Amino acid sequence: MSRKKARKPRRQRPAGAGKVTIRIECSPGVFVEVVLPNYTGTEYRHAQQLAQAGNFRAPDVWRLIEALSAAIGHDLDASEWGDNDYLKAAAYLGLLADDEWSPADDAAVATLLRGEGADDGR
Repeated sequence: MSRKKARKPRRQRPAGAGKVTIRIECSPGVFVEVVLPNYTGTEYRHAQQLAQAGNFRAPDVWRLIEALSAAIGHDLDASEWGDNDYLKAAAYLGLLADDEWSPADDAAVATLLRGEGADDGR
């Protein structure tokens, strides 16, 4: 008589659950990985498609920026953002190619990810 080990049933993930890990380059060759809980790969790919189509101000792209904001403990307020700010955020999130970055842009995002300067009076 053979005894087979009973298989455990696969656990079903609740709808809407998920997490995405993004890699952000803070300086040449230096990356920070940020986990976006409750954000799915499907949502990320959709935001990427919208940004690449030129619709980088779409609500789905902003949801991704909000997810990053929550993950790093900052409140990013888009009400004062210009197109360039959206483009920079989209490039850092991997939605667009990061063609035109200055060292000052890299330093600003690196500071934000380290949690410095969160309340600098701006």
